[in-house]
Amino acid sequence: MFIPLLVHSQDLKETFDFANELYDKKDYSGAANTYRRVIFFDKQEEFRKRCYKNIADCLYATQNYEEAADYYELAFYQQRTDSTKAEVLFRKLSCFLILGNFEYAEIELVNIPDKLTDEQQRRKTFYSAILHFSTEKYDESKKEFLTLIEPNNSEARQKIEQLFVKNDKISRLSPKKAKVLSIILPGLGQFYAGDVKNGFNSLLLTGGVVTWGILAAIGSPAPLDIFITMVPWFQRYYMGGYKKAEVIAENQKKKRRSKVYNQILDEVSQ
Repeated sequence: MFIPLLVHSQDLKETFDFANELYDKKDYSGAANTYRRVIFFDKQEEFRKRCYKNIADCLYATQNYEEAADYYELAFYQQRTDSTKAEVLFRKLSCFLILGNFEYAEIELVNIPDKLTDEQQRRKTFYSAILHFSTEKYDESKKEFLTLIEPNNSEARQKIEQLFVKNDKISRLSPKKAKVLSIILPGLGQFYAGDVKNGFNSLLLTGGVVTWGILAAIGSPAPLDIFITMVPWFQRYYMGGYKKAEVIAENQKKKRRSKVYNQILDEVSQ
């Protein structure tokens, strides 16, 4: 009667050991699937609780961040010390930052225990700086990034200050202003956003349609027909131009800010 139970238990352990072997070999996809198999058959919960964090790490390594966050949640309750709990929360927080789920990231940041090692405290400050930068709380972010720089490293600190000044200038770039400028004069919004190529393209297309319509109407016995023909084309390029100016300005803003952000991270990581 007991032989099937013993054999099943032994097979389950072998499966768990095999999952660990795949994990050590960095076969994260295979390891995650094998750990899931252990969880499915582990009715006595002999190995289940030891699988959660490893599954989460595997999912994180394969960039499946949303599901990884769920498994880190399960793994959190299996941790015994503040230090190991903090490590799980850091990973979960990282998942939410990558996913752009800043509200959840802020919750996890608050949940990180107070008792941390020096290295963990530095990581907490680092993640907090990233979160505040991502949520446009730039003053707080600057203070936190500066705390990560050694006090005697004046060159790096000055560089951080300069990058945040540059970031403030980027904030002044207004997509709505770009749209209004292109309504006033086609292409002007694109020039304002720094996209000279699309600015000339909008100006020439819209101006070309108007010029063609005027010249064709002057030499035509039916100028009203020419006008009716021209209006849809003019409307298409004119409206498309000022709508595109707004999008270009928004994209330029994100692109420039992303460049500044990466430069800040480079300075901090040195």
